[in-house]
This record gives sequence, C-alpha cells and structure tokens, in this order.
Amino acid sequence: MAQRPDGKAAKTERVTFTRPAAERIARTVRRVEQGDRGAKPLTFERIGGGLPYRLSVATFTGAWATGESKTVTLVGSTNTATVYNWCNAAENGGHVVFGKASGTNSAVEITMGGTATCRMTLGGVDLTELSGYDAASIQLLGHNTTGPCLEWYSIATCATATAA
Repeated sequence: MAQRPDGKAAKTERVTFTRPAAERIARTVRRVEQGDRGAKPLTFERIGGGLPYRLSVATFTGAWATGESKTVTLVGSTNTATVYNWCNAAENGGHVVFGKASGTNSAVEITMGGTATCRMTLGGVDLTELSGYDAASIQLLGHNTTGPCLEWYSIATCATATAA
C-alpha cells in the first residue's frame, strides 16, 4: 500500500474504465508488445497548466562566448550546473537565467555584471548602445510611435534625450 509523506498508509482508490476505453487500452498494449523491444518506452508529457519548464538563476565569472558551455553557481546555494550559451556573449561575468531544453541547460538571458561602465543587456542587445543613452543621467527606456521604436527618456525633463 502506498504511503503518504507523513508515513501513514494512503488510501488506494479503484480505477474503472468504460468498455470502449478498456478495449482501446488493450489494443495499444498488444501493439506495443508486438513492436520493437529496443524502442524507447512510452512517455507521458505534461499537457496544459503551469510553466512547461523550470527556470533557474545563477551567477558566473569571466568571459562566456556564444556556443560554449560554462559551469554556473545557482543563486542562494553552492550547487552548480553546466549551461550552454546559444546566443548572448558575456565579457566579465554576471547572472544567467536558464532552463532545460531538449535535455540541455540553456541560457535564456545573460545579464552582465555591473562595472564602472554599466552594461545593460536585454536579449543580447546592449541597451546603452541605443541612441540617446546618457550614462550621466537617470533615464527610462520607452516606446515612441512617431520615431524610433525605443527611446531613452530623461526623468528630469520628461522628454527624450534628443528633444529640444
């Protein structure tokens, strides 16, 4: 009999099938039993509800080139993981958000560590390279319907960095 996490015996419930469902299951079992014994076993993927993948956050040190794996340390622990960098090269360490895709820990987003020259990336794009960025000012990144898609806005003047 199955046990609950507290060690007590769990109640088992009887499972019942309709006749058509039982016949369909029996046909499937017979087909599998007649098939290739070396084939992969049947698996049952989770369908709907919740996130399909678990995401983790980790730190890393040093440069990390595109197309390379790196050992990272999970935030809040001493556990490590090997993560593959598909597209966002990093220069001086930082944080990585990663999840498992096709059995490989894969970087979703890499944020470079803060240095004297602040580096801000989003999807591998260095936001400081967008027109109008001013490292000496506090700015917000916003959307403009008449000009470039993304623009830096000064929080002091409530205008774009290029506005007159």
